[in-house]
Amino acid sequence: MEQSGYLSFREPDDFPRLREIFEKALYTDSQVLEVIGAKELPYMSQTDVPLLLRRTNGKTPLHTLIRLFLMETPCAAGEVKHAFSPFSIDTLINAGIVKADGPLMEAGVKILPFKDLYIAFDLPSMLRSANRKDYVMGIGSSTLTLANLTVRNQSRLTLDLGTGCGMHALLAAGHSDRVIAADLNPRAVKFADFNARLNNLSNIECVQGNLFGPVKDKKFDLVVTNPPFVISPETEYVYRDGGMEGDGITRKIVSQVPPYLREEGYCQILCNWAELHGRDWRERLQTWFEGSGCDVSVLRSQSLDAESYALTWIKNTEMSETGLFPERFETWMAYYEALGITSVGAGLITMRRSGGRTNRFRADDAPERMHGPCGKYIHRGFELADFLESVGDDTGLLNTPFRVSPDVRLDRRARPSSDGWADESCRLVMTRGFSYSGNIDPFIANMLVKCDGNRLLGELMDEMAVSLGTDADKMKESFCGIARNLVEKGFLLPNHFPE
Repeated sequence: MEQSGYLSFREPDDFPRLREIFEKALYTDSQVLEVIGAKELPYMSQTDVPLLLRRTNGKTPLHTLIRLFLMETPCAAGEVKHAFSPFSIDTLINAGIVKADGPLMEAGVKILPFKDLYIAFDLPSMLRSANRKDYVMGIGSSTLTLANLTVRNQSRLTLDLGTGCGMHALLAAGHSDRVIAADLNPRAVKFADFNARLNNLSNIECVQGNLFGPVKDKKFDLVVTNPPFVISPETEYVYRDGGMEGDGITRKIVSQVPPYLREEGYCQILCNWAELHGRDWRERLQTWFEGSGCDVSVLRSQSLDAESYALTWIKNTEMSETGLFPERFETWMAYYEALGITSVGAGLITMRRSGGRTNRFRADDAPERMHGPCGKYIHRGFELADFLESVGDDTGLLNTPFRVSPDVRLDRRARPSSDGWADESCRLVMTRGFSYSGNIDPFIANMLVKCDGNRLLGELMDEMAVSLGTDADKMKESFCGIARNLVEKGFLLPNHFPE
C-alpha cells in the first residue's frame, strides 16, 4: 500500500534540493554514459550487471546513484546517505523514492537523467506485483519516437493525453504557455506531477480522468498522445491495454479530438492499428477521418504479422509466467482471428485542424531513417501540401520559382567503361529530417540543381526539353508529376519557404 506522502514532499523546496543533489553528483545522461561505457541509456539486462558493477565500484555519489536508480542494485545505507548528503534519507523513504532493507537500501522508483530532465517512473519489478495493473512505464522506444516527431511550434495550450510519467508534458513545457497532463491512472498523475516539480516546470497542470473528460470546453494548439494502444484481448495493464475492441482506443481519440483543436492545431498519436484480411490498410484508416475537419498524415513505421505481435507483447509483460505463454498466445490469436486481424501496423497519425474545405488524407510508409528532431518536417509537410493545393494546376506550378533544399545530396554510382566512368545510378538523399531517397534521372538531377529560387520551374523545363530534343508540351505532364513529388518530400522548396 502506498504511503500517504507517496511521490511527494511536504516541503516544496525539497524538489529543487533533490535536483541539486543529482546535478552536484554529475548524475546526467552524458556522465552516466561515460561511466558505463555505452551510447544510450537502455534498461540494464542481467548480463550487463557484473560489468557495470565493476565500472561503478568507486563508491562516489555518481556511482551509487547509477547502481541505485539504473541498475536497481541494493547499496549500503552509508553509501546512499553519502550520495544524498545533506538531504534527509527519511524524507526520501517517506516519498517512496528509496526503501530501507536492513543495512542496505534500494530504489523505490527508477529515476533516469534524460537531456536536462530527470524522469521518475516505476521499477520493472512492479510488473510482477499485485499492483501491476497501475504500472507507470518510463522512457521506451515509443516515447522517444513520439518525442522526435512532435511538432514544436509555440503553443498557447498543449495537452499530453495519457501522460504516464509525464515525459511529453515536460518536453512540451519549453514551447507551450501552459500544458495539461492527463491520465486515467491516478498513479501516473502522481508521477507526472512529481516529475514536473522535480524539473521546476510550473506551467504544467496534472489531472486525472478518462480521455478528454478532464479538459472539457478547452481548445488546444497541440494534443500529443502515446495511448494504451496495444491490440489485446486483455485489460491487464492501464498503460498497455485500451480496454476496447481491436484498435478502438485510437479510433475513439481520432473521433473525439477535433472539437478540442484550435484552427491549425495539431494532434499527434503514436499508435497501433489493425490490418484486416483482404483490406488495404490505407483505405481503412481513411474512413476514420471522414468529416473530421482535419488534414491527416499517417506514417507507418512497421507492420507485424499477428503471431509476432502477440508474442512480443506477451513476453514484454509476462516475464515471470513463461509457463502460461502457450495458453495466453492461443487466447490472443483466437481474438485476432475473430476480428479478421492478420497484422498490426504501427506509426504516427498527425491531424491538423483545417476547417472550411475538403480535407486531405495521406498515408505512407516512413523512411528507414529519421534524423531528428523531425517535428518541423512534419509541419513543413502540411505546409507544402497547402502550397501545392494553392498553386492549382500545372501552369501555376510552372510559374513558380523553387530552390533545392540544402539538405539534399546526390549519390552517384559509376562503373568503368571504355570511355571512362559511366553512371550506373543516380540517387537523391535527404540528410536531415526524413531521410527519403530514390533513384533519379540525371536530366532531372541537373534541373534540380539549377533551382536557385530565381528561375521559374517552367524555364527549367523548357531547357530540359531542348537538351532531350523533345517538345516541352509533350513532357509537361510527367515533368510536373515528378516536380510535385519532389516538393511533397521536401527535396524542392518554394522560394518563400524558410530553411
